[in-house]
Amino acid sequence: MQQDRPYRSFWILTACWFVILIFFRLFPSIDIGFSRLFYSTSACPPGGVAGQCGMFALGEIPFFVFIRTVLYYLPVVAAIALVASLLVPALDRRLDWPEISRRNRLVALGAWLLDAGLIVNVLLKAYSGRPRPADTSIFSGSLPFVPAGSFSGACTSNCSFISGEAASAGWLFCLLALLPAHARRWVIWPVVTLSVLTALLRVFFGRHFLSDAILAWLSAIIVFELLAAIFGWSERATKDESSPA
Repeated sequence: MQQDRPYRSFWILTACWFVILIFFRLFPSIDIGFSRLFYSTSACPPGGVAGQCGMFALGEIPFFVFIRTVLYYLPVVAAIALVASLLVPALDRRLDWPEISRRNRLVALGAWLLDAGLIVNVLLKAYSGRPRPADTSIFSGSLPFVPAGSFSGACTSNCSFISGEAASAGWLFCLLALLPAHARRWVIWPVVTLSVLTALLRVFFGRHFLSDAILAWLSAIIVFELLAAIFGWSERATKDESSPA
């Protein structure tokens, strides 16, 4: 019965993903309004259009830029740690992960490569055509706004739909499933906070709309559950780690 859980989760989350996408397509003003909360207007230079000059101020503050840089590399560090645990037997023994959890780690690593690597950065961001908020005429840019899921925008590469960093942040949240229950209780809220903050900072900086961040974050969990369903996920691995010898 537990083997069916990833399949059920995959289909439920996929349905939620499309419901959220449809919601933002029907109400695109939510994307615009949320981004506008972090946009500061300023006086226009000669030739500028009044009311269309300004910037996303948080993206210009060194402290927030530093935080974003640190958060950007967290999933990369986590992925390197997973690869190391799979390739270096001594490290695997030191971490005391049972052999049965090796499949779980491969599933987790594969989910990151497939979602953030292939689906988001290679396919969607390259061909979606959705301009980033700061590139639209609403926020001092030159390109027209298009709603989430529209592939008719004027962006030609590295576009807004969906966020690669938010997808990696969602994957970081998925890694909680690798931890034994007693360890998970200690780190769940810090990991959730960092994961959500990573996604939101892209919105605060004007690099993605709210829909881009939410859909990307959720996409990581969907792909994670899909691979767990296809290749299997050992629930016993985390139980064994948390039980006394």
